[in-house]
Amino acid sequence: MFLANLKMKKAQIIPHFLVKYRCQKLRVGFSGGADSTALLLLLLKWGFAPDQLEAVHFDHGLRGEASTADGEWCRKFCNERNIKFILVKLDLSQALANGGSLEDAARNARIAWYRQNDDQSCIVLAHHAGDVQENMLLKLARGGNVSALTSLRSVRKLWDLVILRPLLDWHKAELEDFLRSNNITDWRNDASNQASDYHRNFLRNKVLKQWATFHAPIVSGLDCAAEVLARDADFIEQAAAGKLAELGSKLPHRTSVDFWIGLHEALLSRVLRSYLAKISSRNETALTFQNVENFRQTLLKPESSASKIFQLNKDFSFRITGRTVELQPEKSPIKDNGVKEWRWLNEPSISYGKWLVSCEILPDAVKGNERGVFYFDADQLPQKLYCSIRKGGETMQVWGSSSPRRIKHLLAGAENKEDMLLITDEKTTVYLLGDLRRSIHAPVTEQTQKTAKITVTRQ
Repeated sequence: MFLANLKMKKAQIIPHFLVKYRCQKLRVGFSGGADSTALLLLLLKWGFAPDQLEAVHFDHGLRGEASTADGEWCRKFCNERNIKFILVKLDLSQALANGGSLEDAARNARIAWYRQNDDQSCIVLAHHAGDVQENMLLKLARGGNVSALTSLRSVRKLWDLVILRPLLDWHKAELEDFLRSNNITDWRNDASNQASDYHRNFLRNKVLKQWATFHAPIVSGLDCAAEVLARDADFIEQAAAGKLAELGSKLPHRTSVDFWIGLHEALLSRVLRSYLAKISSRNETALTFQNVENFRQTLLKPESSASKIFQLNKDFSFRITGRTVELQPEKSPIKDNGVKEWRWLNEPSISYGKWLVSCEILPDAVKGNERGVFYFDADQLPQKLYCSIRKGGETMQVWGSSSPRRIKHLLAGAENKEDMLLITDEKTTVYLLGDLRRSIHAPVTEQTQKTAKITVTRQ
């Protein structure tokens, strides 16, 4: 009760960082759940006029009539308070068909809508202390650094979007108490949040609840950890920004090996990520721990008189000459929706992105096991094949497996997994996975009269 009373007093005071936005229009993510419902009421209590607020409700089209009912409840709630309401219907089918997680697909679709409909309004989201704890533990399990662990912060910039989160020191129970104190006992509950099929739900519904039962101080302990880790992250990020500034206001494509190897490992990943993001005008650059470590180890190797190309990830590469590191120009993206037709009988060789694929017709039945060289029965191989880059979710039937396997499970130990070539037929049946694997289709047998020898190499 003490905590609830303390929060009730705090409810009268606008968070200090929100004061500078008090005269601006705000777009508020409004699901109709307790968190976002409390957020709308708190914004009114903090002095925002109804006509300053625009509630955006996303219908992800996943729960049928329940989703429709949520939208109507939210519309009525806003109409009663003269708050502008926008209902956005999203289609996640394509993203889910590509194998992405539901949570990621939904979040990316919402961000895409905000970007496409950006009117310079700040976006206000109802993440609370429980979300901070879950995010911290999930990112920890994925090997994140302190910046990743504390990525839910009060003010964040994503591309040109400014995202505000005023509820990060509130717990869900406190928000529900606040609603009841304002005579609101009816809000929307998404039944899918109760199922523990997803990692976040499992952590929320089982792990954290049982942990708190076993060790009550765990809630306050995680709150404290999130706060001190955010301070540590902020300090490291400021130090990284200072180091990046040493390269000048206009970032050069040529830098010194000594600059990079002179950075502490904790700064290297952040400086490199910021450098690439700014020089390529991207909001963020996906770099794994291994990407950064490979970069560092390459620079630490003895100096050579010959130039060499280091491929950092699918987007960026460097030419290293002596003590100089030069960022290479990004290659143009592949056109035609990323798919390129290959008529291998008429066009024996084809270039696709960073890949070179060639076909040679051999008489009789020929087999082999060289890396990147694959043999098919030429009469069984479709005359039209298609090159594309792996997007996620694809399957492939390989030798030793009675059913198709997820391609991501076939890439253990492979480098540049994000830039892996697929060669398929028009039904998207996969025949080749980069220079690593071939399917069971069109095998060379004793009855084979002509063999199609396909060689796959990275350029």
